[in-house]
Amino acid sequence: MDLLLVRHAEAENAGDGGSDFERRLTAHGHASAAEMAAGLALCVRNQVALWSSPLLRTRETAAHLAQALGVAVSRYADAIPAGDLGQLRHDWQSLSPQINTLVVVGHQPHLGVWGAQLMGISLPVKKASVIAIALDSAGTGGQLLWYAQPEALARLGQIRHQGWPAL
Repeated sequence: MDLLLVRHAEAENAGDGGSDFERRLTAHGHASAAEMAAGLALCVRNQVALWSSPLLRTRETAAHLAQALGVAVSRYADAIPAGDLGQLRHDWQSLSPQINTLVVVGHQPHLGVWGAQLMGISLPVKKASVIAIALDSAGTGGQLLWYAQPEALARLGQIRHQGWPAL
């Protein structure tokens, strides 16, 4: 199975006494998430599961992905903002064998830490960037398939909108 770790797009700053849970995407964040999702749709094939952190900014980013990928968010996992890779690993190991790709929308620093733990390499995780990992058969480690920053995915999305066929 391929695991795609997606960082949420740009969110508003936490206000005085505001809840981190309720931080929304900015207008730029919505645009960036939509462009990233359109490009990502060209990189994903077969059966996809989409999971998100329950925090608002990740739910909003996941909504753009759901639309582009033609799937619903199937899980809002508390383990994502908690940084609990062990729980997520347990959960993805119980996915149907028909699922070829799991997209997880989450936060820094957890995504970067998970990438390093799973692959043994550290990558920068900008907002709306994606790390694609080919998990081993046990789902405990993996190899880097590709890494894309949002600008590259946005360019791919533009190609799709110009009438090029999906890969």
